[in-house]
Amino acid sequence: MLDASAGVTHKVHGQAKRDVIGAMQGTIVELGPGTGVNMRYYAPGVHVIGIEPNRLMHERLRAKAAEHDVDLEIRTLRGESIDIDDESADGVIGTLVLCGVDDPRQVVNEVRRVLKPGGTYFFIEHVIAPVGSTTRKAQRVLLRPHRWLFNGCEITRETASVIRSAGFTDVEIREIDTGIRSGHVRHFISGTATK
Repeated sequence: MLDASAGVTHKVHGQAKRDVIGAMQGTIVELGPGTGVNMRYYAPGVHVIGIEPNRLMHERLRAKAAEHDVDLEIRTLRGESIDIDDESADGVIGTLVLCGVDDPRQVVNEVRRVLKPGGTYFFIEHVIAPVGSTTRKAQRVLLRPHRWLFNGCEITRETASVIRSAGFTDVEIREIDTGIRSGHVRHFISGTATK
């Protein structure tokens, strides 16, 4: 199911990923890299620490990293508690992650903790639709089946406020509406937060 949406995600978010992920150097932490859909965006040879608790993803993740010449290290951890030293990562990537974790606020706190001063957190996340919209009502009705089908993804979160309140020096967030054809998963945020 997760790989099925990779093509659409690339079409909508591919340019932003190329621009930000492709420019990152040094040690990069990727939260929830899954089957490796972001590996194509990294510069060859970059060192990525993948925080991926689902061992079923690891084989495909390693294959994608090898295909794109990414130096990948996988840690089977949850994003709420990362065993990485304070201020040791040059960048952190999280795409479609905060919708599927137990405590998004704690994950973002961990992101800020591990980033070096001046480091960048790049994110793309599903978010709840605007108040009063038909899409928001549909998200509420479909919350449980969506969560079950898509690896715990909860599409009713106010993720922008979590990121804005985390204490980053600079936060840039772009709201994206992919249109009615995307059904109840049409609303996203994309952006960067700098420590």
